[in-house]
Amino acid sequence: GIGAVMLYLVMYLFMNLGAFFIVMYVQTKKDGETFDAFSGLGWEMPLVGIAMTVFMFSLTGIPPTAGFIGKYYLFAAVIKAGPTFYWLAFAGAINSVISLYYYIRVIRHMYLIGERSESIHVPAMMTSILILALAIPTVVLGVYWTPVADWVSNSLVFAFPAM
Repeated sequence: GIGAVMLYLVMYLFMNLGAFFIVMYVQTKKDGETFDAFSGLGWEMPLVGIAMTVFMFSLTGIPPTAGFIGKYYLFAAVIKAGPTFYWLAFAGAINSVISLYYYIRVIRHMYLIGERSESIHVPAMMTSILILALAIPTVVLGVYWTPVADWVSNSLVFAFPAM
């Protein structure tokens, strides 16, 4: 279970930092962090909209994102722990489904609510680099996670040599 939690934390780092960075960016550009501030954002700022969509899907646990792999390892560890903990896996799955409603609302506002913008806003170079530095691993680690899983496994051997 410790390895699954560590792997999820690595995956969670990218998707959560990315989502909160975009919320902060939108707050400074649109003077708000409500759903209305995200209305039409996908058309006005395509890079920001696409990246936020990736982060929202990953936080929900939809494949092929890092969030799916993280949740898969967590649920597998809970199920492997035995029937006593099946309720925990069920509760986690239900919470993932419930979170989908809230995360999809953000995506809905970005693309379906609000006006399409005639102009496209491109974030500053460093902002774009930071967004991509968080979004790319969120997708890549959903497809190619074995180096991170091996790293976590090796760190557990180092931390708990008797195991």
